[in-house]
Amino acid sequence: MARILDPQAFLDSICDLLKQGQKNVPIPVVGGSMVPFLIHGDTAYLDLPDTPLKRGDIVLYTRTSGMYVLHRVYRVNPDGSYIMVGDAQTELEHLPSGDQIHARVSFVRHRKKINRPGQLRWWAYSHLWLWLLPLRPWLMHLRERLRT
Repeated sequence: MARILDPQAFLDSICDLLKQGQKNVPIPVVGGSMVPFLIHGDTAYLDLPDTPLKRGDIVLYTRTSGMYVLHRVYRVNPDGSYIMVGDAQTELEHLPSGDQIHARVSFVRHRKKINRPGQLRWWAYSHLWLWLLPLRPWLMHLRERLRT
């Protein structure tokens, strides 16, 4: 009989590995909230943040419900709170505290290619795509129409 892993327990153990000093801990991307930068089945590699988080960073955090989420930092507020957004979303989410952030994505494997900060694709999504937030619904619709 196949065993099904509880996602909450899996990510709890990933966070424990990071606290123990593990680097580049891989997690599978599940869901579509980070499309088109990340798709279901890609892999994100996590590290503990070693520098202050900034706009465009992709982080693993928990919502107040305890659910783990992998989204991008939209804004770092002066009071230490954060505004988050998925690349496929237009609704912003407020994180009252940096204590909810567990890891930063150091690089990703997207469709078998490695993407790292500093590369053009990474820069485009962490800067240009955030700036285009109000136009995302239209751009995503256009993208889908062009693909068919």
